[in-house]
Amino acid sequence: MNDRVPMARGALTIWVQDPVLKIFLPHGRNHNDLLYGWGYIAARQLGFRRTSDQLDYSITSMYIEFENVADPDDAVSPPTVTRDAGIDYYNDLLGSSSRDFLRVQLTTEPLLGIQTDYEDFFAEGEGNKLTFFAQSAGTAGVHGKPFSAAANSKVFGAALVATPVPSDRTRDIVFNRGYLDAADQVVKQLSSQVGMTWDVWFE
Repeated sequence: MNDRVPMARGALTIWVQDPVLKIFLPHGRNHNDLLYGWGYIAARQLGFRRTSDQLDYSITSMYIEFENVADPDDAVSPPTVTRDAGIDYYNDLLGSSSRDFLRVQLTTEPLLGIQTDYEDFFAEGEGNKLTFFAQSAGTAGVHGKPFSAAANSKVFGAALVATPVPSDRTRDIVFNRGYLDAADQVVKQLSSQVGMTWDVWFE
């Protein structure tokens, strides 16, 4: 383990709500791609003290990306991720006829834990892994496309986002992006939401 290059890694898990039990169950998991924005977020958070005149760059939101498909069984082809494709990528979805995204607040503070194989390096209460939680909300994406069961809105990707000015989306910084394999993509169901968890660990 000591010969590993220190870095950050992550994986996204999508959860679906059981219609009877009303609990979320894991449905699929995939790795993430870190964008250049993660370095900016880390530099701001590590290098600057929090004061009344300094913006907070902690990760507080998630973008949940969806496509309105003709048939619920239709798979969505995720885009190729490049590390410089952050907020501009999501802005460009305005021109898409079927793709959009939800900008949702995290449902709770992330959990701090220890990534597998790193147990020897951290005491109780310490750790090198954050687990973030969010779920879909609302009836339309940021660019106005419907998010509903009637529109066959299929969730196929997400991003963790720092929102230094929550009321101003243009100031958002995208930390990472992740996409789901065809079998793990989830169509929005009537009267239920789609859950997301995201593990990010630092080696």
